[in-house]
Amino acid sequence: MSALGSKIKWIMDNTGVDEMLLEAGRAFLATSIAVALGLGIPLLDISGGDFRTVLSAGLAACLQVIVRALNPEDSKFGVGKAKVAREEQASTAHITGSAIDTDGDGIPDELAGSLANEAFDDEEETKGA
Repeated sequence: MSALGSKIKWIMDNTGVDEMLLEAGRAFLATSIAVALGLGIPLLDISGGDFRTVLSAGLAACLQVIVRALNPEDSKFGVGKAKVAREEQASTAHITGSAIDTDGDGIPDELAGSLANEAFDDEEETKGA
């Protein structure tokens, strides 16, 4: 394997660039098609002006992916964290349904906060009665 190939492989294995490129491609394609169909542009017969409109919309959709990728705190593909560190962080946080349980008590953190608030409200009601 060439030196360039090994560097590219290292980047793909240790960063979120591959996930970022896939996400940007999905956003670009979906937005471009939606704009073309919404404006009534025939997909198989795009003129120069229509092409610029569709291309601009697709590039604008990619901006949010780029911003998210440049955020080092982003858990999906932040530039500042290696892929191994993100996978380790995800494995240590226990997933319960769609909520995350970071303290390991078996109750998702969002739910634990609402349960604590309900218990506090019940306590106040009994004191007031």
